[in-house]
Amino acid sequence: MTTTNNTNITLKPRQLQFIQWMDEHYPSTVDADTTFSRGELRILAVKNGVKWAPAWIVKDTSRQRGRGEYVVPELAEYRGNVTAPVTDEAAEARAEDILETAMA
Repeated sequence: MTTTNNTNITLKPRQLQFIQWMDEHYPSTVDADTTFSRGELRILAVKNGVKWAPAWIVKDTSRQRGRGEYVVPELAEYRGNVTAPVTDEAAEARAEDILETAMA
């Protein structure tokens, strides 16, 4: 899991990958209060080989800002805290194993 620097938000590798896709697709003017429709999220997912919009976004009622509209504050946070995106899930998993071993 990847923890962002300034909050307690922890993203799993697949969640981080979706945030990276959003970062590549949406303009830099998107902030933590920007809403995304379920359709927009699904289109982005389909373009990247995933059949549906991510459940961790669309099934979380705390993200809902209207009918079929969701906020994804992790995107703004990702853009503010990440210098180089992690794109290899295997590398991410290896890093987790190393950290867990070191802490044990």
